[in-house]
Amino acid sequence: MANIYRNQKLSLTTTADTVLYTVPSNSRAIVKSILIAEDAAGSATAKVTLLNASSTVFVIDNLITLAANENKQVISEPLIWKKVKY
Repeated sequence: MANIYRNQKLSLTTTADTVLYTVPSNSRAIVKSILIAEDAAGSATAKVTLLNASSTVFVIDNLITLAANENKQVISEPLIWKKVKY
C-alpha cells in the first residue's frame, strides 16, 4: 500500500462541530501533529475528538484554552486511527 501524505488545514468560524479529515474505508491514518491557533485579538476554547464508524466519540483534549494570538500543540506522539467497514 502506498503512503499518501496530507496536510489538512481549517479555519473555524463557528462553534459547531467541524470535520477536518475523514479516513477512507479500509485505511488508516497516522496523525503526527495537531496544532491549533487563535489568530485574532480574542480568546478561544477548543475540543479535539475522533469519531469512529459507529459514531463513538473519543476525546483527545476536552478543553483547550487559547489567549489572543496563541497556539498549542494538541498531540505530542503519533496517533494511529484505523477505519474499517462493519
